[in-house]
Amino acid sequence: MPDRQRLTQTLIELIRIDSPTGEEDAIDAHLSSRLANLGAAIRHDDYGNLVATLPGTNGADSQTPVMLSAHMDTVEPGRGINPSLDPDGETLRSDGTTILGGDCKAGLAIVLEGLTSAVEEGSPRRPVQVVFSRAEEGGLNGARNLDFSLVQATTGLVFDGEGPVSRICVGAPAQNIVQANITGVAAHAGLEPENGVSALLVAANILTRLPLGRIDEETTSNIGLLQGGLKRNIVPEHAYLDGELRSRNQSKLENYTAEFRRAFDQVAAMYPQANIDLNIWSQYRAYSVPQDHPALQQISRCVSDAGLKPATETTGGGSDANVFFEHGIAALPVGIGVRDFHTTRETANLSEIFDAARVCQAFVGIQ
Repeated sequence: MPDRQRLTQTLIELIRIDSPTGEEDAIDAHLSSRLANLGAAIRHDDYGNLVATLPGTNGADSQTPVMLSAHMDTVEPGRGINPSLDPDGETLRSDGTTILGGDCKAGLAIVLEGLTSAVEEGSPRRPVQVVFSRAEEGGLNGARNLDFSLVQATTGLVFDGEGPVSRICVGAPAQNIVQANITGVAAHAGLEPENGVSALLVAANILTRLPLGRIDEETTSNIGLLQGGLKRNIVPEHAYLDGELRSRNQSKLENYTAEFRRAFDQVAAMYPQANIDLNIWSQYRAYSVPQDHPALQQISRCVSDAGLKPATETTGGGSDANVFFEHGIAALPVGIGVRDFHTTRETANLSEIFDAARVCQAFVGIQ
């Protein structure tokens, strides 16, 4: 059985180690040391992802390993986090000037405690591969650059979901990135505006033609960044658009991507003096598992054995699980007891985190 006090201390310790995206070395060193002390063989790929392999027990070494995964980085503001426990003894939060970092420090702590408890008890255990990725925030970059030759697991748990561990994510969308550099013609806005072509006006015309927001129950799109111009008295020569398309349906994603391209082409024809350099590419693909999928059934049993009721759901966000599925690893995300990801209101519920550690330990056991 996991130790709740030790789990809480581990979580607070991890939260206090700054690890914004691109600065994961300190948290990596700490995690590598903890896993090595449990008897795991530690490896890093060229991107810096941590892959630790823990042998099985009771002759289980011949079995295929299972994967436990979380990511090491956090979003900003995530430096100098000061976690505190509410008087109820259940809720951990920051002082309100930073995120808490529960995303994904709670996931890391759950894996450490689940494995520590399993090793201490000496119960029968399958081989385990721990994959702690870098640079998950903002593009799943660690997972997309993971050296999968180091990973033999074909099923797993990704500890990176909101809410309790009983929430199992069985479907997530694909994402296409949309970026465009627009070059117009600069001119003095007071002396000769008619000789200019406003890149911002070109961008505005594009935006009015794009399907944006909630398109249907499976599909969303957004242009999240528009930049351009230099000064108020210059017709802007340059503009930049950065956005995305997501859908759990690949055909829909392709159709709306084509619609985006048509909108850019239409506006390009309206402004022959302007140049629009459009780039759309796949960031990650969708996944979906049926209710009778073996990995889902196995995870559901572990959740039920912990006295919880499994609840499957789909999401509009991506995670490292999307990339794992692309490589043939059925690793499903589950909740880590954290709410309000990516905000200064972020909280972590210690009872739910403890439940997740129990599920983690059960998952690596021989079933």
